[in-house]
Amino acid sequence: MSDTSCPSSKTPGTRANEHAFSGVRYLIGLQIFIKLATFALNSVVIYISGRRAFGVASVRFQLLLSTILFLSREGMRDALMRVSTSLSNADSAADRPAKPTRQEQRIINAALVPIAAGMAMATGIYFFYVAQSPQHAESTLSVDEPHYRVSLSINIVAAWIELCVEPLFVLSRARALFKLQAQCEGIAVLCRCAVVIATLIFGGFVATSPGDNPLRLVAFAAGQLGYAVAIVAAFAIYMSRELAYPIWRCYVPIPVAQDHGNHTRNYIDRTLGGLAATFVGQSLLKFFLTQGDNMVMASFATADEMGVFAFVSNYGSIPARVVFLPLEEASRAMFARLASVNSTKEKVTPSNTANDTRTDLNNAKRVLLTLGKLQLLLGAILVIFGTLYLPILASLVRKGDSAASQALVAYCIYIPFMGINGFLEAFVHSVASRSQLLQINMRMAGFAIVYMVVAVQSLRLLNLGSAGIISANILNMALRIAYCKRFISRWFLERSVDGPRFASMRPHTAVIAACLLSGAATVAAYAMLAWLPHPALHQLGMLALGAVLGVAVLACIWCYEQPFIQIVRKLQAGQALHPKVD
Repeated sequence: MSDTSCPSSKTPGTRANEHAFSGVRYLIGLQIFIKLATFALNSVVIYISGRRAFGVASVRFQLLLSTILFLSREGMRDALMRVSTSLSNADSAADRPAKPTRQEQRIINAALVPIAAGMAMATGIYFFYVAQSPQHAESTLSVDEPHYRVSLSINIVAAWIELCVEPLFVLSRARALFKLQAQCEGIAVLCRCAVVIATLIFGGFVATSPGDNPLRLVAFAAGQLGYAVAIVAAFAIYMSRELAYPIWRCYVPIPVAQDHGNHTRNYIDRTLGGLAATFVGQSLLKFFLTQGDNMVMASFATADEMGVFAFVSNYGSIPARVVFLPLEEASRAMFARLASVNSTKEKVTPSNTANDTRTDLNNAKRVLLTLGKLQLLLGAILVIFGTLYLPILASLVRKGDSAASQALVAYCIYIPFMGINGFLEAFVHSVASRSQLLQINMRMAGFAIVYMVVAVQSLRLLNLGSAGIISANILNMALRIAYCKRFISRWFLERSVDGPRFASMRPHTAVIAACLLSGAATVAAYAMLAWLPHPALHQLGMLALGAVLGVAVLACIWCYEQPFIQIVRKLQAGQALHPKVD
């Protein structure tokens, strides 16, 4: 029987959920485009500029950019998602206000804070980088490359320019304009690729000797500057069509009156300020958790180990960035709006909205279970086929590189943990109170310490190399998943709603059996095909077998997971979730 629910019967939380997930395809398409463009760019850059310059740019400069951008804006972005309800998209210019509404002005005021914070942070980081001495070039910051300080300065300016997009970005996110976001970021990525290649080609013409491109570092910095200018310009052009007032109003802070009869006018209200401070601490922890790999590798790993880790993290993370990251972003937006809607209901008309609140909670629970099952299905395929066949592919590309093969195997196991943790933490961070967020920060700090200790010992005592770092990450993710699972169950019970049955996320028994049989068949075939005279024939035979087994597993999923597939289709189409995930 088809679902005949009319739009007017849907709760605000349900409509927000549908809008958020209907835009996932744009984010997934954006991630696919970015990864393909980055892969092509990296291949060309390594060929033209060499590995040394590529390493400095992709590790040192990228760490600099991540430090400035992530620490400046991530906390405020998360806070705005918590306190801001969804903004409506007017159908005609006549319906749009001639100046920012009170809610929009609150968002604009808050979004201007990262711009100022980023400028101060960028200045401090610049002097820190410049202060590094040349004798530490191989272990800390390479300053003996040509035009290093010029490139560093360009990256600093690019980071600050990119922060200037914040008011426009948060307004587009409040309207759930995922297509607009994908278009703007896609244009910026194209500009970065074009600028990098053009600068490297020009450097080749002015080089005094073959293979010594004097602009090899400047090219990366110029590309980042082109990206920053392009994304600000693209958002300004596209958002000017969505807003009736001029873009410059998005950069003017104006004090606004507070809610609930309070006539005090402030630039940022206390609730948002306190929540932002909490999320800044959360983002600081998250930064160390996400960048801890690079910090540990730079301090304790050899150059070869760093190269292997960069290879694995850049190319092994494609599934995580293409599929899991867009799902996490959409789920974070949906869960944050759910918390905002429920908070508004509790303050205004609790007696009339109990049923709507329960509906929103049940929908959130179903989305949790759906995402969990999707992650487990993808993870089962990745663990079985990735661990067995990626080393074969790696041996075709880099013969005799056992360290890369071991790291790839560990990364295939790590990706499902990362995906499950991503959407669970998206829910926890969206619905937790301020006091609960402080407790979460303490737990995350403890997990970070455990990770650092295990990672360092894996490198120094066990000599596990990159595989040891990835194994430490798996332990870290397992601890965080266990904590989030416990928090979510208690959160639902406190609202008189049964918590999600995480056991129901398990794939169908036939699918599990198909994956296990595929793994056993692969191991058996590996020994049986060893008689082939040439190693390449053996590897190609194994890859052909893997393709056949992969199709068989997908066919099994199609046959036995039809109810789940229909739910995923409804999510993609932006329809409400009504069936249960069994």
